[in-house]
Amino acid sequence: MKEMSNINLANFIIAGTEKAGTTSIFTYLSTHPSVCGSVIKETDFFRNLFSGDYEKDTTKYASYFERCSSDVSIIMEASPGYLGNGAEVAVRIQRLVPDTKLLFILRNPIDRMYSSFNFHVGKLNLDPDLSFEEYVDKCIAYDSGQRTSVELDIEEWYLKIISFGRYADYLKYYYQLFPDKQIKIMFFENLNQDIAGFMVELCQFLEISSDYFHEYDFQRINATYESRLKWLHKIAVYFNAKSERFLRQRPELKQFIVGLYKKINQAREGYDEISDASRERLKQYYLPSIESLQTLIGKKDIPWNI
Repeated sequence: MKEMSNINLANFIIAGTEKAGTTSIFTYLSTHPSVCGSVIKETDFFRNLFSGDYEKDTTKYASYFERCSSDVSIIMEASPGYLGNGAEVAVRIQRLVPDTKLLFILRNPIDRMYSSFNFHVGKLNLDPDLSFEEYVDKCIAYDSGQRTSVELDIEEWYLKIISFGRYADYLKYYYQLFPDKQIKIMFFENLNQDIAGFMVELCQFLEISSDYFHEYDFQRINATYESRLKWLHKIAVYFNAKSERFLRQRPELKQFIVGLYKKINQAREGYDEISDASRERLKQYYLPSIESLQTLIGKKDIPWNI
């Protein structure tokens, strides 16, 4: 066993949110010479594996960063589920790595929920015959306490996705435990508009050189798409999960494989527009939380037009 003083732990965590570009940012940063990423992107350590035993947790968490050398200044992981579980996770992160920097990439919560729905249908986590309108009905029924996940026949995590868009409800736990200088709030919409500018700002936060990204080929990572053959996609999802530890350390190989698979089985990238009725319904749901977010983070330029 390594001496505790020689163990690597994350000093930068991309902690949220789902379907807001976290995979892309993790991939871009992983290639930077001053950065080392975890062997799998989403360790979910502070959600699923944290025990409260300092020595045991330190050893287990460090196993995700064993390949990181002393030459890098940033050791990172990216588990977007940390935001939605902020009440429990913020305390755990603060106990084990109190000096870590935290990034939360936020997205228009309506677009994020719709993207998440289509993503999880594509990943076979949700029934492909379930319409988005039916899904919203089920999420609201669960969120209001009217129905249980068993009654709705959907795993609890996917029913909570609607509430995870109430960002201020979860960010507040991080602001209570970490100084503002360790928390960075950025926006998916700004990432889409100016990837290079987004990365320069992030590098400033991390105190690493942004020169590396001046001529960088930014490719979109983890885009949602519709498959032609569902049986083949099911097999691909299985092998992708099983091979992540190997492929995460070889991003160029993974991109080649993904590109080849899309040529074979992608029907189209993206999905249909959300209906006006669903957008209006979710707008009324999220408006109070957006006001709370503006108060919490002190920003008046949140780039969402809902």
